[in-house]
Amino acid sequence: MIYFSMGYWVLALALIVSFAGAACGLACIRQSTKSVTQRFRLVWLVVAAVSIGGVGVAMPIFVSMLGFDVRGSQLRYDNLSITLFSVLSAATVLVALLVSGKKVVWWRLLVAAAVMAFGFGDVHQLLLGAIRIQGSVERSLVSTVAVYVIAFVLSALTLWFSLWVASVPMVLFGALLYAIMVTGMHYAGLTGLQVHVDPAATAPHGNILFNFFVPFFIIGTLSLAIPITAILVAPDRREGRAPTATTDPQVAHGTSLQAASQQAAAQQGLRRPESVR
Repeated sequence: MIYFSMGYWVLALALIVSFAGAACGLACIRQSTKSVTQRFRLVWLVVAAVSIGGVGVAMPIFVSMLGFDVRGSQLRYDNLSITLFSVLSAATVLVALLVSGKKVVWWRLLVAAAVMAFGFGDVHQLLLGAIRIQGSVERSLVSTVAVYVIAFVLSALTLWFSLWVASVPMVLFGALLYAIMVTGMHYAGLTGLQVHVDPAATAPHGNILFNFFVPFFIIGTLSLAIPITAILVAPDRREGRAPTATTDPQVAHGTSLQAASQQAAAQQGLRRPESVR
């Protein structure tokens, strides 16, 4: 097997895509805490799930698979498995975000992390199961367990970051850590594959990966552009609802005295008697 048949730039691109998806998703979760209605909060969480799960997990794994190749055999992928792979990754994150809630409650955080981890692990196994070659493909039990363990740590840290981190530098640090762990999870499972090429076997059915990649990359890029634009133009509702007038009592008292003195002077001017010739 060859993991970087197209060069190491594939790995770099996967890290960049995962970082962008995670950073955008964490920023959307931060915006959801400022929503004054449950409906707008749900909208932000859906966008965050698409960014974290779809762009942050599915797309970088998809990109890194461009460098995967098998000597002596054609490589094809099952259509249904690839479609479910891209949809379930975002749905899993949305369920985990709804379970974790708005505040750090440890038992809810652990349950949400378990849901998210099993979703990520199942999604990755679904992708590996979609591989079709001229022969057979087997998966190692050790690598499969490693995928789920890394996915649980990744999920717990991501949910904790989403509930605790507010500063932009920490959000970027969390996104970088997320990208590294997603890439590590993928290659932990990929290196456990065992392929057995049989020249006498029939040619595999399915599509080449590049046929999925073009529409998948376009949809992923658009799904990032929309929330980034929304974050840039979204008003801070908490600041918008804050009073704009000054509340300093000394300033207010001084202003009222000045207004009263001006009013008294005006009245005295009106009551001034006419001069006698």
